[in-house]
Amino acid sequence: MCIDYTKDILRDLLAIVLGLMLSKYTTYSFNFEIPIIALSVVTTMSKFCIKRFIKDNWWLATAAALGFFVAQIFKENFLLFYIFTFGIFFSCFYFIDKSPKEAPNIILGYSFTTIYTTYQKLNMEIMVYDVFIVTILGGLLGFLILTLLPKNKIENIQENNISKEATHKNLGNIVLVTTIVFITWIFYVIFDIKDTFFAYATLAGIYGSINIERIHKLTPMNIVIHTSGCLLATLYSFLVIGVSKFFPILALSLSLLFFPMLYSKYYSDSKIKKSIASGLIGATIMPLALYLTPFGDITSKAGARALQITTMLLISLIITRLLIILGGDTIE
Repeated sequence: MCIDYTKDILRDLLAIVLGLMLSKYTTYSFNFEIPIIALSVVTTMSKFCIKRFIKDNWWLATAAALGFFVAQIFKENFLLFYIFTFGIFFSCFYFIDKSPKEAPNIILGYSFTTIYTTYQKLNMEIMVYDVFIVTILGGLLGFLILTLLPKNKIENIQENNISKEATHKNLGNIVLVTTIVFITWIFYVIFDIKDTFFAYATLAGIYGSINIERIHKLTPMNIVIHTSGCLLATLYSFLVIGVSKFFPILALSLSLLFFPMLYSKYYSDSKIKKSIASGLIGATIMPLALYLTPFGDITSKAGARALQITTMLLISLIITRLLIILGGDTIE
């Protein structure tokens, strides 16, 4: 039976397009999260549930606030700061099988404030406040879309039948993954490289599987996905120079950009193709949300983002390859 995903595509398209436009017309820190959160709401909920929304999303904002307070408490004692951070990361990776969405959000939010707090010129109180605001905005947008286009019973049944993949815990792998992400975090705290933060966030995200061999195999695909996303965003920026400030034109052009990716996400004939399409959507949203303006293309910024992510993941590829060689069959 051929399933009609028209309404699913329309809901996703509204979340992406309206979310991106909100991110363009607001000046909040972390405003790239608006389309990401809205898209998550319309794809994971049959109808908007405030309790589930809080459960799914409060971790990011709370972890950002925690990171800010921890950095303030331990700013004179880096040893305790490092020990505490290692414990946070280890806990997240240890329980990531039970909370595959929440754990990465904790790492992202905590890392965001602990890294950026080391730069004295930034007002971190406002940045933490902004994280809460963009989370609420993304949730409100998702709520409005689900109210306008509610899911029918068939869609709800299909959604409820999705099962979580069981994950085997390998303590050695968890320590290795935690150590790699932790050492990378230390580099960001010590050196002035905060502009490459999203390369770090990408690295932390792909290490969520805990399986070193799987991480190694998925890394090249992630490099291609993120590079392609930056390329698509760059090409799109050339097309909308000078006109992206006009609401209807921006909405239409964004719809034309993301529709083929959404179509592939729902109608591709294999899971890997669907996963690639989903990854490409996120990889294209990010540079558009971060860099797009009506006044010029985003070649330099998107290109730098692609280069930073590629460099970070290539280094990771070398490290995981060495770990596989040294660990042999024990790294699972």
